[in-house]
Amino acid sequence: MEALRTETFDIIITDLVMPEPDGWQVLEMSRMSQPKPRVIIITAHGGEETEKTAKQKGVWAYVEKPYVFDKIKDLLK
Repeated sequence: MEALRTETFDIIITDLVMPEPDGWQVLEMSRMSQPKPRVIIITAHGGEETEKTAKQKGVWAYVEKPYVFDKIKDLLK
């Protein structure tokens, strides 16, 4: 979170479920950055409702585990 306050990022990749801060908090904090980075949320605890919420919150990409690295490499191309 400190890095989000002091650095600029083009892309942020964050897990959704983790100890404080969780992925939603990372997304919210990233929205305060200038310029606003693209955020990729990854999760093993997702589903249709979580994906819908992510899109509503402006997530650039939503990736469900497993096979995260292959999907993220494809997104970044």
